[in-house]
Amino acid sequence: MILGAMLLLVMVTSCREESDAVQNYAFNDGLAFEEAKESYAGKFKVMWKALDQNYGIWDYERSLGLDWDAVYDEFLPKYEALDKRDDVTDDELRKLLEETLAPLHDGHFAAQMENHQTGGSVLVVPGNTRDQQRDDYEAKENTTHYLSAYLPTQYGGTGDQILEYKDADTQFTGIFMTVYKTPGIGYQWAKAHVNDPALEDYQKHALQAFVKDFDNLYNQLINGLDMETGILMYDELLAANQHLEIPGLIPSDAFGNYAVSAKYALFKNNIAYFFFSGFYLTPYLDDEYFKAIFGGKDAVTQLLALTVRQAWKAWFDKVQELHASGQLKGVIIDVRNNGGGMLNDFQYVLGSMLPSGGFEVSFSRFKRGLGRYDYSPLSPFKVKTLETAHETITEPIIMLGNCGSVSMAEMTTLGCQQLPNGMLIGKRTHGGLCSLTTDPSVYYQNYSGIIGERGKTPVYLYIPHMTTLTKEGQILEGVGLTPDIEVDFDVTLYKSTGRDTQLERALQYCTTGQ
Repeated sequence: MILGAMLLLVMVTSCREESDAVQNYAFNDGLAFEEAKESYAGKFKVMWKALDQNYGIWDYERSLGLDWDAVYDEFLPKYEALDKRDDVTDDELRKLLEETLAPLHDGHFAAQMENHQTGGSVLVVPGNTRDQQRDDYEAKENTTHYLSAYLPTQYGGTGDQILEYKDADTQFTGIFMTVYKTPGIGYQWAKAHVNDPALEDYQKHALQAFVKDFDNLYNQLINGLDMETGILMYDELLAANQHLEIPGLIPSDAFGNYAVSAKYALFKNNIAYFFFSGFYLTPYLDDEYFKAIFGGKDAVTQLLALTVRQAWKAWFDKVQELHASGQLKGVIIDVRNNGGGMLNDFQYVLGSMLPSGGFEVSFSRFKRGLGRYDYSPLSPFKVKTLETAHETITEPIIMLGNCGSVSMAEMTTLGCQQLPNGMLIGKRTHGGLCSLTTDPSVYYQNYSGIIGERGKTPVYLYIPHMTTLTKEGQILEGVGLTPDIEVDFDVTLYKSTGRDTQLERALQYCTTGQ
């Protein structure tokens, strides 16, 4: 009976191939990916095994009912079935991959799988798929942070509730409007020179065509042209007119991964509001970063970059001034639809209102072996706070969040909710607090991180290298932070009047304390 039981155990587990060899996923060697090059089943095995060894929250997934071994047994035959065909479409592969990975809760995790039959590839992000099923997803898609209903006419609005305002935008929209509106460069320069007597006729005609095409693109953009198409048309327009040597034509990707939009507004009753689209403030606010990234850029690009610093500084200075004079009623930090970014940014946002010396925001742990539950002990996770002399803010600090608030937006909100004067208003956040890295060498330190190389290896996995837990020991992946005051974003009201129900609830709390 004992022998029979042992044989049965071998039969049950033999479908999941084991090996004493440690696969070198970090450096993408042939041993790890060879079978995956021409086999869907091979790709699945690489993905399953890599996650089995490197995914950092298996204890959490187990508590939610996920049996990873059962996933292998259920899905391997489905990928093997694809290997028997020669007509597997990208859409079919994507749907199978989505079904395979749907149970995983990590909010950052992403997987790309090559379709060797078509030459294409499919990308699946389970957290984004889960967001699309939320009842506030449509509201998130319509949250655009326009303040026109509250801005006075001098700032292009229709209201009277904002006393001071400053914005900055190094994303495509900001670049386009800079090139379109700034006197002496770009569109305005071309428009002023179309009849320059010093130019040849062919040059005048070329400038006229450029002005006409730019006007056409502007009209299409304000009438709803999708951003991806607009960027493509803009870059094509610039490339086609390089020979005209029009000054100040900033390419759409001039700010790369650090492109950001920021807005400071001082509302009546002395409530300071700050919105920023991503945690990419450090390149603009740190002098060394600024010099390294923008120092070699043209003057127009540098001036546009400086507007981000000016918007943040206007907000920071006003918060400090009003608090010191006892007039500050509250601070609102808007991280709705904020996809996160740099950890160092914490010091410029919440950390600019906390004492210097750092802030313990959570606990963390790492993978410490290839076993599914090989984790390091928990350790306090401390983030940097601003060292420059500043006041510690005791008035209400409110984070505005929604299901598009991810990563550092959630980490900062988690810190804010721990303050006696801090809270979250809006909707539950995305649920992606675990930290990421793009450094492949981290794999050898933590047995987690990047697996494969995007667009090159048959399988690519983007796995967080550090697990974040609240001070109560909770993992919030796939769940997110619960608001202290839950408020729906009224899409109909926003579209018809520009009024923002979540922002107005935050203003009400700052004014009344309720």
